[in-house]
Amino acid sequence: MPDPIQPEFLKGVRVSRARLMDILDPLRPDLFRYCRSLTGDLWDAEDLVQETLLRAFAKLADVHWQIDNPRAYVFRMATNLWIDHTRRAQESAMPEHFDAAAPEPVPAPQVREAIAALAWRLPPQERAALLLKDVFEFSLAEIAAQLRTSTGAVKASLHRGREKLEAARQADEQRTRPATAPQLDPALLDRWCAAFNARDLNGLAALMLQDAEAEVVGMVQEYGRDQIRDGSLEHTMFDEAGNPQAQVATFRGEPVVLLWYTVQEGETTRRVVRDVLRFEQAEGGVRRLRYYYFCPQTLAEVTTELGLPLVDNGYRYR
Repeated sequence: MPDPIQPEFLKGVRVSRARLMDILDPLRPDLFRYCRSLTGDLWDAEDLVQETLLRAFAKLADVHWQIDNPRAYVFRMATNLWIDHTRRAQESAMPEHFDAAAPEPVPAPQVREAIAALAWRLPPQERAALLLKDVFEFSLAEIAAQLRTSTGAVKASLHRGREKLEAARQADEQRTRPATAPQLDPALLDRWCAAFNARDLNGLAALMLQDAEAEVVGMVQEYGRDQIRDGSLEHTMFDEAGNPQAQVATFRGEPVVLLWYTVQEGETTRRVVRDVLRFEQAEGGVRRLRYYYFCPQTLAEVTTELGLPLVDNGYRYR
């Protein structure tokens, strides 16, 4: 039986992670935009952001030199993770000696946003190359390093990707990809909200499977009904200011739960959304619960689309 992992050790890990996040937090909005454009899906984008930050932290133990460009470091992590997830078995080969006839001008901001909105249609290598060059303005050499290829191959990917996007624009195709929502029983979420709003902690926990998992995305992981009950559920219901109340809503065909809070802004008191919860169901109960409390870009996209007021919470506890 291995020795237990002591609380002192875990505290040291959390402190180290917080110090790294102090460096990376200013990069998060751009990183989210990049992942959002890569995946074409809000939830997949947030997952990719979190996996990137986790990998960036984990790989620091293998780095024996100064990281002069943290932005390139995390973008490379995101690029490699996403391509590894989606790489096709056979990629069409292009000659390494391809060269463009003339340097490409840097696109205007509105053009960069249009590219980002359309880029999910492209194969992985072309999508990453186009986003890194035309939206986030990395150099050809930096892109080649991130994609683990040559500058000639990057130029080829850019050429193919731009041609395909131009064809898509001319065809006036739909700009957003339809989302695939998980199958959920709305009545289960209604019961969950009713128990939450009644501050019925045991009743709320009873809706979770015994081996359920919960995650405050990017911050806390919990395993098992008892840990969830005594952790995130109790904290959210009884320890947070603002009298949180739960409400079922539908976002892009998926039932989600919004948590509304009372906030004081000067002389004004108002109710705002501060969290969005997603659920996975199995055997009539909640198998997985995810709080997006510390995901401001994701919260903003959900509440903007639903036309609701938002006050976000930053990226972590302060």
